[in-house]
Amino acid sequence: MKKLLPVLLLVVFVLSGCSVKSADDYYNSSESGEYTATISVNCQTAVDYEGSDRDNAEILTDYTVSFDEGDSVFDALKNACKENKIQFEYDGSGTSAYVTGIDYLYGGDCGDLSGWQYRVNGEFGNVGCAEYELNDGDIVEWLYTCDFGADIGNAYDFE
Repeated sequence: MKKLLPVLLLVVFVLSGCSVKSADDYYNSSESGEYTATISVNCQTAVDYEGSDRDNAEILTDYTVSFDEGDSVFDALKNACKENKIQFEYDGSGTSAYVTGIDYLYGGDCGDLSGWQYRVNGEFGNVGCAEYELNDGDIVEWLYTCDFGADIGNAYDFE
């Protein structure tokens, strides 16, 4: 019993410091920031992709999301998905975070060159989404590409 007591005390200590939220509590808690941006998420290319079973391109339309100074395009997407109960997955952390899936649509689902890209105020970003800092009033669009950006107006010239 003497050997078990420290283990039990440790378990009680650890559990008392943990906060467990229900899914409703998690999704209904929003972080309000000083600034706002408008965010949309669209996957028209996936809807049009041969063999796709998606029938709705508009995942999120013109949603106003709050953010703080220094927040990124990634932060805005993460908050907007949370607030709207939209499935969202990413790899990495900090400025190397990379969006892998939104609304159960992942890179590679519509061919080897498919995935998510973003643009801000009509311009595609030239840095990762977690590096691109937002400004008040920015318009952020997340677009799914099936052809490495060529099908959404962000064609790369590899020559």
